[in-house]
Amino acid sequence: MVALPFRDWRRALRRLSLRVIYRAPGEREDCPACGSHDLFDLDVLQLRAGRTGFVCGCDACGLVFSNPLPSPDHLAEFYSPTGQWAVSHHNDRQSRPTETRVGGTWARIFDPIRDEVDVTAPRPGASVLDFGCGEGNLLDLFQNCGWQTWGIEPAVDRAFQRHRRLDAVPATPTFDLILAILVLEHVANPLQLLRQFAGACRVGGHLLISVPRFDTLPDHRDYRYVLNGRAHITAYTSACLRTLLARAGWEAVGFWPDDIGKRGGGRRTTIRMRALARRVDRPLPEAESPGEAARATVRGYYARADSRALISRMGFLRIAARRASVERRRAKGAKGARQSTVPGSSA
Repeated sequence: MVALPFRDWRRALRRLSLRVIYRAPGEREDCPACGSHDLFDLDVLQLRAGRTGFVCGCDACGLVFSNPLPSPDHLAEFYSPTGQWAVSHHNDRQSRPTETRVGGTWARIFDPIRDEVDVTAPRPGASVLDFGCGEGNLLDLFQNCGWQTWGIEPAVDRAFQRHRRLDAVPATPTFDLILAILVLEHVANPLQLLRQFAGACRVGGHLLISVPRFDTLPDHRDYRYVLNGRAHITAYTSACLRTLLARAGWEAVGFWPDDIGKRGGGRRTTIRMRALARRVDRPLPEAESPGEAARATVRGYYARADSRALISRMGFLRIAARRASVERRRAKGAKGARQSTVPGSSA
């Protein structure tokens, strides 16, 4: 008998459970970012339409993602001008205040690179791309400072009354700065997008990222904000984001928690993180064991008051998912039966 490394045994057991115990429709066996098959189950995830899936992690790059992921067609429709994202955020856009000062607090984000570029006084011809620019409020600030401003936004058009529009990230080095604010959590393949950003940025240019923070989940406890399988479909620990940036040709130069706010009766928590990175053309070191941060996060989240079923707490997530799927189908069937007995209802 050939002795297999522990990782190979774990992979074999997971594939067996995929086929024998429970497999969610459309579930994938490889990481959507790096393509690795070294996946592990972290939690059971209730999806819409009565489906039951998983929160999965990747040992190779540390990505956490909802499994199954929404299809590309579903995502394109969801973020279209008539999709649910644009409709649900219409009222938020109408009431959101806008900072217009050239030297406001927004510029402090870029303090770690102030010696290289002053965002409030750019060199002539400096250009910035905001991927997922929304209404263009951030681009307004940059344009007021003298930047050439470009945006990509499929859901709304308002930003392009003032800024130049792109339908895709250019394949040639065009920009000095790229912004991706609360974007990566909506993307199924973040590594591919980070590489596209690298191709569109001049060597020595910079990238600003902001994402919901998975590794502080035990503190802020807003699980559905970080990952919900619908809008937020991928999640990031700091180790994961460092690894993905390094693989895409970005050197992290500023990395810190973001948006410390009051939640849960005044308790202060960190729910987002930001990263500033520089475009380089040399190999970069990656974080060690990025998948371990995701495991520790879920353990910490459930350590306070674990309300999961015993079988799930014991680690038998595939069996727990199968039970949850059966219960949800039964509940849906019972609801349909009750509705069919209501006078005037149709079968």
